[in-house]
Amino acid sequence: MTTYVTYDTRSGQILSVHHGAIDATEARAGAQHHRPDDAKINDEHIGVFTIPSDALDKEDLYKVDVDRKVLVAATAEEGGVGFGFGEAGG
Repeated sequence: MTTYVTYDTRSGQILSVHHGAIDATEARAGAQHHRPDDAKINDEHIGVFTIPSDALDKEDLYKVDVDRKVLVAATAEEGGVGFGFGEAGG
């Protein structure tokens, strides 16, 4: 299964992760889904790339290396986020 990662192209902050999204367009639209209107990001600042679904470790925190478009380890202070697994994301 393919996993789409959407991120802020200015900071590398991960906006959302979509396991099994139909395509990058659907994943990009989902990046805004749970954001309040005052926190929406212009589409020009949303990047999308794919990774294998088994590439994520639930123990690690990640952000995006904007230049290489890859996930890199990051601390919470650096904006790193963790991922949940399973039906409820837990």
